[in-house]
Amino acid sequence: MAAKILVIAWAAWLALPLATSHLNVLISQAEVMKLLGLDAELYYVREGVVNKYATGFTVPVPAHIADLEFMWQALGGRPLPYVMGVDYESRGAMLPPQVNISERGFVPTTLQTFRVRLPCTGTRSAEILVTMQLNISAPDRAHKDVRLIFKRNKICLKGLSTVVTHNETARLAGDASQTSSGVLFAAGGCAAAALALLTAAAAAGTLYKRGSKARHHDSIHTSYTTAAYGSHQNVLLRLDTLGRPPSSTGSYATIASLHKFPFGSRRSPSPYATTHIGEHVYAKPESRVSYYAASNLTHVSQQTITKDRITDPAEQLRLLTTPRSNIRLEILVHEGTFGRVYKGVFKRGDTYEEVVVKTVTDAASAMQAALLVAEGLRLYSLVHTNVLTPMAACAEEARKPLLVYCCPSHSSNLKRFLTSCRLGHQAAPATRELVDLGAQVACGLAYLHVQRLVHADIAARNCVVDEKLRLKVTDNGLSRDLFPDDYHCLGQ
Repeated sequence: MAAKILVIAWAAWLALPLATSHLNVLISQAEVMKLLGLDAELYYVREGVVNKYATGFTVPVPAHIADLEFMWQALGGRPLPYVMGVDYESRGAMLPPQVNISERGFVPTTLQTFRVRLPCTGTRSAEILVTMQLNISAPDRAHKDVRLIFKRNKICLKGLSTVVTHNETARLAGDASQTSSGVLFAAGGCAAAALALLTAAAAAGTLYKRGSKARHHDSIHTSYTTAAYGSHQNVLLRLDTLGRPPSSTGSYATIASLHKFPFGSRRSPSPYATTHIGEHVYAKPESRVSYYAASNLTHVSQQTITKDRITDPAEQLRLLTTPRSNIRLEILVHEGTFGRVYKGVFKRGDTYEEVVVKTVTDAASAMQAALLVAEGLRLYSLVHTNVLTPMAACAEEARKPLLVYCCPSHSSNLKRFLTSCRLGHQAAPATRELVDLGAQVACGLAYLHVQRLVHADIAARNCVVDEKLRLKVTDNGLSRDLFPDDYHCLGQ
């Protein structure tokens, strides 16, 4: 009897993989390297289990890349029916996407490749969100149908066309009755590409993580990629429009050297807005770990330095000057030996805005007041989503200047926020959110460096963050007074 039970248990154990493993969908090592600069495969579905982290990616597609390749395989020796659809926002910058498989067909039983082409017209610069939906039917009731949504943020540049005149990626009709795999693929180039990808995939590590944890137990871990176990750790981070809540769809990327590739003539800088593509975009990364702006992100692109930017503190103060009656101090939020930070209200025309105000006490010396102005105005006239600059100033009392910063009521100093979390007064950010904060700092610094401005005092004390974890790098005005222990331990 015991032997019979053991045989039944052994048979059930052998059947378990068949009950769960019915599908693989991935992009190859070569494709991941091409798009993200990572030496690993990226699984969307592995042995029937959907990688929710991977499907949450909005992968940026640079202007010089037109073809996207995906790999898939129906496990268990049985083709699986699928239905595919592609949606996109044209804006006149891109022709309809082309796919070299039919809208309906069968997933092949051998690992094969299908391609999606995103042809830019070159008539204008734009970002196009391309959404591909792939529904795959389960082989039986023991499995669940798989519904995948791939999001790609295609960058098109004016003057750079990727339209192909010949029928290289024409849509082919797939018929499972005519081929064992159930799908017809374009001959020649596609077959060679699939063979090359299969060879590369054999040596690649996997980018995969199952499930997700609650916010308080969330950890990015380095199990996303086998490369994380080597000497160079690659950590995926979520960039849901830097600083926006992780619940919204966004992108995952990695930080790296900011290697830029020039296009066209120079122009004067403008805010890094997603509605405008500058004359520079990021080319192929210098290393395996590379940063890509994506989806709803502001794109850190190299721009011409503001040659006429005013750097004289006295002139900056004059241009920012506003009557004292427009500034109302309400709540003292931080105080040092001579420096103070208030929450307040600023009157701009007929509207009132919540602001943060830096000032000094009556006991401050003229040198201390001048130091506040000099340090507080270093970021004057700069415009970036991750940089906080003064919006107004008042020097009616020379010994007690006021610097006004636009800051929502729920914003706080990053160091004080993290300290509060450590003490249990607030919910601690998840690991991915902490990494996202670092990414926002990197974006702000990249902009400052493009403007040839060195911050020289980057620390949590010189950053502010709001309730949605949107971060801005600030100047270091009053930092030595408000956080003296930080500088004491540094020997400064």
